[in-house]
Amino acid sequence: MLQKKNFLNVYSTFHELNIFFPTRTIYFGGNHSWDDDVVNSRTVADVIKNLHILECDKTAPITLLLNTVGGSWDDGIIIYDLIQSLKSPVTIIGMGKVHSMGSIILQSGIKRILTQNTSMLIHDGQDGFFGDTKSFERWAEVAKKVRMTMYEIYYNRMKEKNKQITLAEIENLCSHDNVFDAKEAIELGLADEIMEKVTKNAQPYI
Repeated sequence: MLQKKNFLNVYSTFHELNIFFPTRTIYFGGNHSWDDDVVNSRTVADVIKNLHILECDKTAPITLLLNTVGGSWDDGIIIYDLIQSLKSPVTIIGMGKVHSMGSIILQSGIKRILTQNTSMLIHDGQDGFFGDTKSFERWAEVAKKVRMTMYEIYYNRMKEKNKQITLAEIENLCSHDNVFDAKEAIELGLADEIMEKVTKNAQPYI
């Protein structure tokens, strides 16, 4: 049991820095600013720092609570790559919304859990380019490579559930906004389980 002074310290840290040391939990989602649930360089920096702190502390399970509308591929893929490289196993709990880039981040978790009414959105995303014709053509090639990387990330996890799934099927799923509830996401192999109510003697999720 934490003493009152220590409890207030870790409580304050969780609210200000989105990390709760006693349970090795990191929170990504709405907080103090309108864009705190958007995947961008600022919000991702906080996750990077907190993952690094917990990994340096010891090799032990980490939980990431994820609630996001999505955002930047270039920033979000950093979280995906970093979680993949950690020695500490990371469980990701999607809650509320796990949209767009958020659904990619979810795939990095050793266990992918969704709360009962979480929605997941997958799609190709949006691209925008400015400049001369040659540069436009080059950036279009880069965008194609990014989409293929995205399809492969989904594929590598979805085939655990459905070994018959193909990249072509995933490309078709991503050709427009596709929104799934928690059960549908699990059936597709985009998540592993729904977070159930914790019974008296059960091990808590977080």
